[in-house]
Amino acid sequence: MAKPASSDGAEPDGCGPAAAPALVALRCLVALVLLMASGGVINGTIYVSMASFFAVGREIATCANALAFVLLAVVALRRPSLLDGRAITAGVAVTVVAGALCTAAGISLRNPPLLLAGLLCRSVSSAWATGLFTVALSTLPTGRGVLLVTAGGAVLSGAAGLLIPAGCSVAVACMVLVACTLVPLALVQGIAEPSLACIRRGGGIAMRDLKGFAPFAPLMLCMFLMAVASGYAIAFNQQNDAPVVNLAGDAIVAVVFVGLLAASPRKSEDLLFTLSVLLVVAGYLVAPYELVSAGGFANALLGAGRDCFHLLLWILLAFVGRRNLFMLLPVVGFVRAASSLGTDVGAIVGHATNRLIASDPQIASIIASVMLFGFVAVLWVCFRRFSFTDAVNEVRLVTSPEIEGIGSRIDDACRILGKRCGLTPRETEILVLLAKGRDGKFVAEKYVLSYQTVKTHIKHLYAKLDVHSRQELINLVDQTQAAMAADAAMDERAEG
Repeated sequence: MAKPASSDGAEPDGCGPAAAPALVALRCLVALVLLMASGGVINGTIYVSMASFFAVGREIATCANALAFVLLAVVALRRPSLLDGRAITAGVAVTVVAGALCTAAGISLRNPPLLLAGLLCRSVSSAWATGLFTVALSTLPTGRGVLLVTAGGAVLSGAAGLLIPAGCSVAVACMVLVACTLVPLALVQGIAEPSLACIRRGGGIAMRDLKGFAPFAPLMLCMFLMAVASGYAIAFNQQNDAPVVNLAGDAIVAVVFVGLLAASPRKSEDLLFTLSVLLVVAGYLVAPYELVSAGGFANALLGAGRDCFHLLLWILLAFVGRRNLFMLLPVVGFVRAASSLGTDVGAIVGHATNRLIASDPQIASIIASVMLFGFVAVLWVCFRRFSFTDAVNEVRLVTSPEIEGIGSRIDDACRILGKRCGLTPRETEILVLLAKGRDGKFVAEKYVLSYQTVKTHIKHLYAKLDVHSRQELINLVDQTQAAMAADAAMDERAEG
């Protein structure tokens, strides 16, 4: 599966930030380390503390995570104008704090509804933080830069987890979770915002390219299989409801990382996919021998296989973002939803295996063998001739002229609305900026006006357009663009 030259430097889309790539990479690296470390806090403290009175909450929370990612994908597909990065991030910041308070209170009071509310808040905030990080990651100009960030994040997150005391209090764990979400959001918000503004201006380009999602169905299936292995590793041989901790997995990923840096970039996808499959197969093979000893080597192998596949996934997603930014968040949403569902399935099987170890270890061993057979069988049937790089290369390339054309269509629609509704020239100019996702402060700075004056202009144009919110204004501009496109199509048919 050879990597094309374009995957290491696709045509620029005109939406990326002007920040230095090294600074972007550093901020993305820190953000990823914190986001990944938060998973260890959830599994090692929060889920352990709730196991005695609300064990099913773990599975419910993971399903909620899948739904949150599906929601992100659907919004990016159907209503990209809603992706106001600053507003959503501000709302998510409040949600993170509220979720941490509900989680701490729910565990302290042993109150499942309150705890569930906290876990749902966590799911929403996690989906947005992951989506925002992926958009920021896609602004890195090279695949090697993406590899440095993602491999470094996978290795360093394990070390970061060691800084959190084992069995720390729920209050401390909740504070860590808040920091592990808010800090990444602060780090990547500015990097991702220009790309989000571009997505908002896209007017549903991804929705018109729906057939372009077909090549990603195998990727979602493979992500599901890897997540099943990951969930099984998290639950298998748990001690006091806590996952087995073994740094051997991080050591394996570190060796893979060094090997990839030394190897040709054109071989990275081949190596990552092959290694991830071999590590998962090895983990399933070792699992029956650790039904009693609980050495953790099977967990380490399965986790390392998952991490290697995640490296491949991040490289591919960043390439998708550089090739067609408008498809990035939908693909992220659906792939990560498949990951959450797979983790749930694997964890359920792992917990069932644990219950059988004492009563019927032979059945427990058979379960591991069945998991192995299913994994290999699906890969053999579905992935013998599949190329991840070829799938990504089938994504339609959106070029700078097309993106610039989006802006000109918005300009034309706003001018038509301005004439139709009697807007002044200044109000029309402000309407254009608002329709492109800018806020009042940006308008004030651009036209050297006081913020109060801009608010007055916005109030007048809202009244003339008969709208009451930014979203209604954007919808009106979108409807005008659609009417313009329909009129142009009718003219073409009449001329034909």
